[in-house]
Amino acid sequence: MKTIAKTRLQIRDQNELINQISGTYKDFYRAAMEYIDNSIDAASMPEFQSKRMVPRIEIHIDADKKTVSFTDNCAGMAPDELCELLSSVGRSRKKAVAWANGQFGFGVHAFRAFAKDAVFISRKKGCKEAVIKIDRTVDERKDVHCYENSKNELTDCGTRVTISRFDPHVFKKSSFAIALAGEIEHHFDDVLRAKRIRIFINEKGKKHYECKYFDYSKLVGPELKRSVNFDNDESGISVEVDLKVLDKAQENRLPVLTNKRRRIQSISDLKSFKNYLRLHGDISYVWTNPFVVGSIEINNVCSPNLTRDDLKDSVNREKLYEILREVQTDLKILIDDAMNKKTQESFKKISKIMSDCLSQILQKFKLEFEQLVPSGEPGTYNEKPNSQDGDVPFGGEDVPGGGGEGANGTGSGGSISDAGQSGPGDSNTSGGSGAGQASSTSGSSNEKVITSPGPKIEFQNHAGEDRVIDLGNSLIVNTQHPDFISRNVNKTGRVKFDVRLLSYVSQIISPYCVHRLFEKRGRVPSVSEVADNVVNLSLKVENVLVGTLLGEEMDIG
Repeated sequence: MKTIAKTRLQIRDQNELINQISGTYKDFYRAAMEYIDNSIDAASMPEFQSKRMVPRIEIHIDADKKTVSFTDNCAGMAPDELCELLSSVGRSRKKAVAWANGQFGFGVHAFRAFAKDAVFISRKKGCKEAVIKIDRTVDERKDVHCYENSKNELTDCGTRVTISRFDPHVFKKSSFAIALAGEIEHHFDDVLRAKRIRIFINEKGKKHYECKYFDYSKLVGPELKRSVNFDNDESGISVEVDLKVLDKAQENRLPVLTNKRRRIQSISDLKSFKNYLRLHGDISYVWTNPFVVGSIEINNVCSPNLTRDDLKDSVNREKLYEILREVQTDLKILIDDAMNKKTQESFKKISKIMSDCLSQILQKFKLEFEQLVPSGEPGTYNEKPNSQDGDVPFGGEDVPGGGGEGANGTGSGGSISDAGQSGPGDSNTSGGSGAGQASSTSGSSNEKVITSPGPKIEFQNHAGEDRVIDLGNSLIVNTQHPDFISRNVNKTGRVKFDVRLLSYVSQIISPYCVHRLFEKRGRVPSVSEVADNVVNLSLKVENVLVGTLLGEEMDIG
């Protein structure tokens, strides 16, 4: 191949570079994001966007040869630009470019900590297709040749990076593609949601897969959306808030801070923000709520740090955190409202399960606890019209609207029904509408009292009251009692019904049922009788509840 240009890597200490990369990228999947990031930066270039092309990245995995390549159609690079990209470690030219995410210049060498070889091919409009091959032993003492690629492997202007000769522990055939797709969808979730690029994974011998974003816009729950102007010298910059409190908890979907749609960090794990809140006497627990999803886009008002998991210390960062703290206050109100509703719904479900379990256990003792239930009988339908002149919803031969329908949908005998009177009417007047509209009252189903072998169990907050409040036919478990709180393993405001808490509930409700049992028998039991019965009943209740409720995975509030 013909040499187009030569370059030398500006690396003083090869081992130090690998150590730095290894410390920054914990695995190859995270390092691979750098090559996708470069493609997204290229797709953000004004000259590329003017073409109105759909940017895309094709990732090809050959599990047999243990190679992976990243190919984009994003403008590409001239030979001198390709040389500069590989040689200027620590001096990225993207630092001063508003649309670029790269800052430090060694991401392109991220492969060195996990594989031996990398081949870079790029073609820019009006330039020859160039190729550079390097391995991780290449340092500043050796020339690196940039060749003209006579094979012309790229069908469009763009760039391809092929990585091979992976270290043995890195490339696992059974999980490589799945893990890579998971990291892409995690790291570039907001980029994919914004439809700025499409990313495909092609594994040899398997069906092509397009990476997807988590579309929480279609899920049920209240939203918190706003655009907050950022107070600095650059006009038009704003912080975009797009959060949602969902009906169902999500795993690994906590709200994230993004810059140019690239993920920086989960807000709950943003160390500098947590320190800021701590200094202001606040905490960030709302960001750990598994029902909350979404992102906050900072639009380059702050720069990420070296490891890109936090923000650099700056005046703008303080201003940004003031905005985040205000958003946090509003989000807390939204969460509290949603969680209160969810708590009540969950407690009703748990109460019914516990009541049914207890009734089943106590059935043979034939205890009688009165319960209100719907009668199951149809409600009454009141045909009496409103007291307005002319309201006759069920007319006969002698009244308007009765005696059948006439021509053109008019009233009885073909005559037009006056407004407010019954009858189909026509385009001029319509029976059953107008100032004197006839109507009937809604039916209702009356409640009736039945007897149940067990009391109704309910969960309510009664600070300062006893553990159980006996209402005769109902037992109220006080969720604000210190004993209940101390046994709740979940300290984030929700209630986690584990074995310990179920055992506690079983023990505190059993004495009331045993007392009712001996009361029915009409005698005073001995202390040992009470103790034995309470223990036996609580164990039975606990066994049933553990088998039933833990299968429901009740984590509420």
